Amino acid sequence: MQMDKKSSIRLLDFPSDNLKSLLTLLFRGRGRGRLLRHYFLISLLLIAGGLITSGLLEIYFRYQESKEQLAFQQQETATVAAIKIGTFIHDIETAIKAATKSPGAEREDIDFELRRLLYLAPAINQAVILSIDGGARTQVSRSRAVSSDTGKDFSSSAAFQQARQGRSYFGPVYFAGESEPYMTVALPIERYGGSITGVLQAEVNLKYVWDVVSAIKQGKAGYAYAVTRSGDLIAHPDISWVLQHRNLSQLSQVKAAFQPDVGVTQAKALVANNLAGDKVISSHALIPTLDWAVVIEQPVEEAYEPLYASMLRTSSLLLVGLGVALLASLFVARRVVGPLEVLRSGAERIGGGDLDFRLNIKTGNEIEILADEFNNMAAHLSEAYTGLERKVAERTRELTLANEKLEEASKLKSQFLANVNHELRTPVSAIIGYARLLRRETEGQIAPLQRENLQDLLNNAERLLAQIDSVLDFATIEAGKMEVRVERVRVEEIIQGAASTIETILHDNSIKLIREIAPEIPTLNTDREKLRQIILNLLDNAVKFTERGEIKITASQQNGSLKLVVSDTGIGIEKGDLTRIFEEFHRGDGSSAKKYRGTGLGLAIVKKFVQLLGGEIAVESEAGKGSTFTVTLPLDSGARASV
Repeated sequence: MQMDKKSSIRLLDFPSDNLKSLLTLLFRGRGRGRLLRHYFLISLLLIAGGLITSGLLEIYFRYQESKEQLAFQQQETATVAAIKIGTFIHDIETAIKAATKSPGAEREDIDFELRRLLYLAPAINQAVILSIDGGARTQVSRSRAVSSDTGKDFSSSAAFQQARQGRSYFGPVYFAGESEPYMTVALPIERYGGSITGVLQAEVNLKYVWDVVSAIKQGKAGYAYAVTRSGDLIAHPDISWVLQHRNLSQLSQVKAAFQPDVGVTQAKALVANNLAGDKVISSHALIPTLDWAVVIEQPVEEAYEPLYASMLRTSSLLLVGLGVALLASLFVARRVVGPLEVLRSGAERIGGGDLDFRLNIKTGNEIEILADEFNNMAAHLSEAYTGLERKVAERTRELTLANEKLEEASKLKSQFLANVNHELRTPVSAIIGYARLLRRETEGQIAPLQRENLQDLLNNAERLLAQIDSVLDFATIEAGKMEVRVERVRVEEIIQGAASTIETILHDNSIKLIREIAPEIPTLNTDREKLRQIILNLLDNAVKFTERGEIKITASQQNGSLKLVVSDTGIGIEKGDLTRIFEEFHRGDGSSAKKYRGTGLGLAIVKKFVQLLGGEIAVESEAGKGSTFTVTLPLDSGARASV
């Protein structure tokens, strides 16, 4: 196929610098290049979103793993420290228990055993043997050169009471002389097959626990310390804090250490502030026999240092991935979206009316096939457009002739209706005149039956004249010659006059006409005759379809407009007829409605007159329960001259 070079878009027209050309296409005008921009952005977002999501997930799981691993390491270290401290106290208990088995009855033997105990257990500062009644028999202290009986009574102490019952006693931590922490350990002295003969009570200096705690290291800056349930610091790498009698009960990690972990099966690390106010990661281990806890703390910065390094590596890989995603998106856009942009431009050219435009895309894939089909479609469209223009021109000529004939027929119809109404109105008026004259001249001279027949003749002639007038009015409205003559009108007078006319045709006393006119209605500026005709037609329609009950007409002022409501208790209107009752010559499809007289123009004329006066009309009805017509008219119809 031969084509003009200027009338085709070639894929090879893209500049050789792909990045520059595509970025130019991406960020040019809002109305062009949207497909390329969207494809590029979506591809970039999908790839970048996948990379970012995987990176964030990697960071999250790495964070969790690091936290769990750190918690496990700290827990393990704290547990080892707790075991060492427990072993330290257990060794003291063992040494004291050995001393309770050895002393003989002589004073020299007792002193020897106590001194040997102080030698074997350097942490014991003082030991005293209590008799079975709680009195101090012998006391040995590192601060004294010789032993002495103090004569002090220990019978009421908790240590003596518990040891006398055969149980080892480990007392609370206290600070003797406002210096190192101490605790009291008491064991029963048993002789003769389990018989308790006294109590050996020792004062243990807990500063030796510092040796255990200070040897524990967690990372570079991590440390451990031991506290009691009440928060008293027993051992800390900084021994000055111990000597200052620091209480750590307010720290979150200390509170957590003594809370029961029900159902916890794995180690947990807690991020909290240490005594200096720095953020640390903490774990703990309990020493149940002493009601102590060993707490491990490590600064957050040091603990998360491996995680930060991992995040940095992940972020670097993520940036590299984003760069690759950008290049991949540009490549795909160049290979896929570029030809699609050519297709879009071609569709725009053809949509603009250039049906001779053809695409020239050579990609060797499905897009080239699509371009060929696009060219075939354009060729068929050009042929169809040419044929369509010819058919439209022919159809337009036919419609023009038809419209001219319809307009002529409409004029003839209007003239025919006007002539027929004129020809019919004259003889009917003559019949009415002669009937009235005959009734007046034969007053009292003819039989009642003849007079009744004469009255029926007069009524039917007047009804026929009213129907002729309706047809004439409707023809005048359709011809656009109906005029609006605005004058000052009192609504009450119009309603009273219409009601007086309707009352003459009511069925004896079986129908009651009710009038409710609000006193505050002002004088209207409207067409008197059309308003009278609206009210008269609505009342006549109500009388026509009501055999018994009542007909009510109400007038009120609402939102600056006149509201007229005519309701009846007649046969009502079928639901399917509600949308058609205002059509000309429509009398309803129900069998009950067909037996009533009328041409079907009354409500059509009412609607036309209401619209001429600038108002609206609505109807509500239910078959067998009556109908309600609501007319809303402006108080001043002077703005409308004619339709």
